[in-house]
Amino acid sequence: MDNVKPWQIILIVLALGALVFTVMKFGFKPSVESQMANSMTLVDVETGQLYVANLGGKNTIIVPMRHPDSDEVALLPVFEEDGEWFLWERYRDAMGQITVTPNAVPNIDGPVNVLEDSPIKLKQ
Repeated sequence: MDNVKPWQIILIVLALGALVFTVMKFGFKPSVESQMANSMTLVDVETGQLYVANLGGKNTIIVPMRHPDSDEVALLPVFEEDGEWFLWERYRDAMGQITVTPNAVPNIDGPVNVLEDSPIKLKQ
């Protein structure tokens, strides 16, 4: 212990501090990837049919999205609350870009009339 210089002690303390910081920052809480959504539910604003878009990997979508069959701009993101479906507030302005009659959305701030069928997975 007589051969240890003060700068070596400081270096060891800094290394231990960096190790503790790294373990606390990244070891005890979920990573960003685990907090990100891997899918998004969308509704056909004309029919009320729900769709699920895969967001995992390098998959991306453009909102509003085109209908997979008709190629019309008709799909907007929705979320479920207390058994009812609503348009995400951040995407409500996209209703101006819809090219179909929005029969399933009687009120942009209110619940969306969705079909009871199970959501259809979109192929991307």
